[in-house]
Amino acid sequence: MSADVSLVLVAYRSSAVGADAVASFRREAARLGVTPEVVIVDHSEDPEEAACLRSLEPEKLLLLPNRGYSAGINAGVAASTARVVVAGNPDVVFEDGAVAALLCALDGGWDVVGPQFVLAGFLFPPAEVQTPWEEVRRWLASRSRLFWSRHFHRELRRWRRVWEAREPVALPAVSGALLAFRRETFDRVGRWDEGFFLYFEENDWLRRAAAGGLRTAQVPSARVVHGWGHAADPVGMTGHFLRSRRRFLRTHFGTRGRLVAGLRATRSPLRPQPLPEGDVSLPAGELLWLLSPTSLGFPAAGFAGTAASFLRALEGFYNALGRPARYLLLAVEPATGGLLGPWSWERSHG
Repeated sequence: MSADVSLVLVAYRSSAVGADAVASFRREAARLGVTPEVVIVDHSEDPEEAACLRSLEPEKLLLLPNRGYSAGINAGVAASTARVVVAGNPDVVFEDGAVAALLCALDGGWDVVGPQFVLAGFLFPPAEVQTPWEEVRRWLASRSRLFWSRHFHRELRRWRRVWEAREPVALPAVSGALLAFRRETFDRVGRWDEGFFLYFEENDWLRRAAAGGLRTAQVPSARVVHGWGHAADPVGMTGHFLRSRRRFLRTHFGTRGRLVAGLRATRSPLRPQPLPEGDVSLPAGELLWLLSPTSLGFPAAGFAGTAASFLRALEGFYNALGRPARYLLLAVEPATGGLLGPWSWERSHG
């Protein structure tokens, strides 16, 4: 029986989370009445991991040497058979209606779409814009509170535009943690550049797609639970991130890209205070709370609610990630845009 939609997951020691991804995808496919196909590309090079993934009964399991995320995507898409492919990380869970919303957006004329990632009631922000000018803005924001304020409020408007939307929102890039596209789109744009081992590979592919006249959007109604791995735990992957960032900027922006490739926003003009215990000392009323794993406060996940509900969500966020956490926190008056905070919050696991 031919498949209607293929799920391609690129795994690296991911069997513990892959089961939820596969089960939620198959559940969504059954609700839609479409035939699913699951293709898992395992880069773990570990027989025990392979056995665990095989127990998920994917239609195809590819056991390959780890040559990076791009190589995994390319191999998985090549092995899949459906006209529509949903490709990404295995640490995702499709909420009710998520797959339907992605397919509806593709049928509505978008060429590549991504979901709204969520975790414990927080909405993740849209992918950061990767251009030389945005790199300069981020660097300036790290040097001056004035520039920080200007960049933060610009980013906040961009985040809210997506968070408050009801229809797909056109964006220059969406997160490569999960993308949906038609097979003809992949063939038209071409394979992902395997020179990017990790990070910026989707930015490269989506810029090529845009250069070919294709359209990318984020679909707010497609809710997918996802652990914030990239931003929340960058230490072990810093080398990959910097190499890929430099390669992306030089490839797509020439001299301008080379000039800004050395800029790094490694400091912050903010001086956060520890988050007070309990909600009595926090601002009252319904606020937009922002949680960021960086000392600059962006990117940031958003949560709308009271201080008490925010504190419960913060604990849930920490518990869902299951690792030590250090966040910068801000609150925004929704009507006026007034900024409250910043605060710091830190927790060791165990």
